[in-house]
Amino acid sequence: MGILDILVIRPWKLRSSKKYFMERFGPAFFMRPAYCVACNKKPIKIKDADLIWFAVEMNVEDPICPECNWVMNVSSWERFRAGFLDGTFTVEEFENMERKTYMNENFVSETLNQNS
Repeated sequence: MGILDILVIRPWKLRSSKKYFMERFGPAFFMRPAYCVACNKKPIKIKDADLIWFAVEMNVEDPICPECNWVMNVSSWERFRAGFLDGTFTVEEFENMERKTYMNENFVSETLNQNS
């Protein structure tokens, strides 16, 4: 199944997944997060955190949770694509991981309103 999987099946599943996640979680799924569900905090910029050693490796403008140091520089969609394409997890497994996040109204509203 190797070449057929890489050239036909995975791209088809990726397109189907994009539509599915838009319907399931909405547009916030495709945006960089603007709220940490685990800590209930808005992010700060890495340059504003006391993590000079860490800022060298990351863009100092990247948002980071001030409590748990989660770097919020990629969307759920970007994380899904990377893991799905390398076979790390399935659509169902990723949905189960993300369900709690997208059930949090603060996460969704903060993410959707971050550029307003």
